Order: sequence, then C-alpha cells, then structure tokens
Amino acid sequence: MTETDTEKSNRAEPDSLVALVPVCWDDDEIELLADVHPDVWAEPLTIDSGAGSQQVQLQVGDCDTCVTLQVDDAIPELVDMVATAKQPFTSSEAIQLEKHRAVWRLTMPEISDDPIARCHGFARLVTTAIEAGAPGVFFPFCAQLHSPRLVKHLAVDFSKPPALINLYVNAWNDDAWMVTRGLTVLGLPELETPTDSGLNDAYFRLMDVAAGMLLQRDAYPPDSRLQLGTHLYTIERGPAGPDDELIPLCGAFGRLSIVRPD
Repeated sequence: MTETDTEKSNRAEPDSLVALVPVCWDDDEIELLADVHPDVWAEPLTIDSGAGSQQVQLQVGDCDTCVTLQVDDAIPELVDMVATAKQPFTSSEAIQLEKHRAVWRLTMPEISDDPIARCHGFARLVTTAIEAGAPGVFFPFCAQLHSPRLVKHLAVDFSKPPALINLYVNAWNDDAWMVTRGLTVLGLPELETPTDSGLNDAYFRLMDVAAGMLLQRDAYPPDSRLQLGTHLYTIERGPAGPDDELIPLCGAFGRLSIVRPD
C-alpha cells in the first residue's frame, strides 16, 4: 500500500503512538485481531475497513481514539535489532521475525490529551497482535524492538505507569550521560542524567522519574528535588548532555536533567 503526503505527516506528529508489527500472515488476516482480542482482554475490538480506504480503523474497547492499521512492506533490518531487545528473543521468535512477510503499522494520534488511558488501549492492541502470533513489535519513536516475552510480561501491569514507560520509553548513552527516548510521544520532556554511578543506576533513575511524570501527567518543574533511592536529586532545565541525532524529534517538548545538587 502507498501513503499520501498527509498520511506521512500525520504519522510523524510528536504525540502519536506508532508501532510496527511484523507479521507472517496475509493482509486479509486482520480479522484475526478481532477474534483474539476479546479472549485476551475481555473487551471487543471493532474493525472498520472503510470502502476504498487504504487504512483500517480499529476501536479498542471503550477507548475514545481509534487506531489506524496500514499494511507496509516487510523490513528485513528488524532482524539486526534482535540483539538490542530489553528481553531476549527465543530462537524460534528470531526465525519467525526473519521470515515476516509484511509490517502492520499501527497509529494512535493525539494521545497527550489522555496519555495513560490511550497508551493502555494501544498497548492492549499491541499485545493482541503478539498473542495472535506476531514475532515482535518495533516502536520507531524510541527506536526499540521488543520481544513477545517482554510484551506479555508487561501486559500484566499495563494499568500502571511503570509498565507503560518500559514499553514505550528507551534510553541511550554516551560516556557521560544517559538520555531517554520516547517521552516526547507522551507529551512530556525527555530526561537525562549522568552515568557516573553506573549505567544500571542511571537507567532505573530515568525510568522512575519518567513513570512519576506520566502518573501526574506533567513534568517536574526545574529546581524540584526528588529522593531517588538513598540519594537526593535536583531537576534542572536541560539539555546538558548530547543531542539525540538518531531521532531529533525526541525533545520537542524540551529536556530535563536529573543531577545531584551541588
């Protein structure tokens, strides 16, 4: 399927959730989602193909925003990202990913009006695709490929912000700083923190603060002080660390630094 310039523009909006789901079945298997979804989530999934439309509209339960589904060509490069997954792919999942025949592009626009509810609805749909047999999911806004095992693990707690943050937000680092990638889509500033206490410590610090911002649906103001573990940190206006050259859109709503007070 081809897409218009308007559709290309819409998918690049900073507050739109986009998931690329590799599939090993034919285009006409979209109804499979409607069959699997009620068994997984005990709610309906309504599908509107729309006469003559290149996109399918999906209504997830009582979620007030529809998800569009568009079938794209396979992306062979997804296989190269298996090694970067937060939880490993099994051998069979990696083989299925290599054999995928198409990519289902799922898009939910304007989620920042009600980020938790809409992120939850979108996550349920992604999980349904995984339960139906999709061998993974790639979120382009955070450049992260997730294994089916991670998605199913997080699905147990999708009603809680930490699970949604782990699904939608990634982090990258240089020698001195670790920076989030994905909070922009939730209508929030990205975060950065020094890595002098170790990469694991920096990562969990970022995820904790990110979950807190999602829960309160707002960023911490500069000069805020947060107790994280046994240490006190200050929120400062950033960036102090490196620019995100891979996805420059990240940071459209700014960046905050999490640092130890002087």
